[in-house]
Amino acid sequence: MALSSLFKRTNTVYFPGCFGYFKLKKIFELYKKIFLKLKINFKIIDEKICCGLPALEAGYEKEARRLARKNFELFKKNNIQKIITNCPEGYKCFSKDYSELIPDWDIKVENIWKLILDKIKAKPSLIKNKKYEEITYHDSCYLGRYCEIYDEPRKILELLGYKIKEFKNSREKSFCCGSCGGLSIVNKELSNSLAKERILQAKRRNIKKIIVCSLKNYILLKENSQDSDIEIIELSEVLAEAFNIKKNLSKKNNTKENLDIKETENKENKNEEKLTLSPEEKILLETKANMNLEKEIKEEEFYYEEE
Repeated sequence: MALSSLFKRTNTVYFPGCFGYFKLKKIFELYKKIFLKLKINFKIIDEKICCGLPALEAGYEKEARRLARKNFELFKKNNIQKIITNCPEGYKCFSKDYSELIPDWDIKVENIWKLILDKIKAKPSLIKNKKYEEITYHDSCYLGRYCEIYDEPRKILELLGYKIKEFKNSREKSFCCGSCGGLSIVNKELSNSLAKERILQAKRRNIKKIIVCSLKNYILLKENSQDSDIEIIELSEVLAEAFNIKKNLSKKNNTKENLDIKETENKENKNEEKLTLSPEEKILLETKANMNLEKEIKEEEFYYEEE
């Protein structure tokens, strides 16, 4: 039975974001298994959508408004009343921007990090493997500065046994890793410099592991930590380990996924060399590319068995 059939009666949709759809599909799959373990009902709609935040931030309000309207109509067609997402960019866009882009927006956007926290608190026995080790947590700019979600991810990690050693500049004063606002598209060198600085900040604190809640943060920091002894971990990975969920993220698969990401970036760089585009045009081009992928990629069927 396909997942969309399994939860066809729920009115909650799970939106993984563009990076979940296209670049880090293994993390997308992992979150679905985590939600099932926590008995969080959701469904996946066939269309792979972009929330429109890249276009909006680049100043293309008309295109962002058109995309928001298209998504709203799609949600209504599928009787969606609530959205859950592990994507901070999507969470910010749906919860903060859509009500300004489309006045009749009336779909609830749930704080998935609070929901996960509440589920674990209600059933601590879900935790099969506690990790009593020191880590740090990097605040996503979108999740923190824009949405003021600081405590829930940290409390989740503490429940899993982790001791958090904070960066000197964290929470409201957190240091941007360079993935926000399309910076990694329009100025890759500066974006990488910021990410490397964040890695150095961890080393100065004698921190070996950084846990993040953003796939953009995850990719950028991971790419820039290759020559260090710092490990970058996404929240889903520590949750899966704690719940004893099989991640199916072998070294071979990880390598292939990293190569896929690198290949995508190389293609983007080659295209940028051929075309003389403004920074705003580059962001709009990526948004349109994500929308085209929605039409090109056939939705596969997913099968699940609770671990």
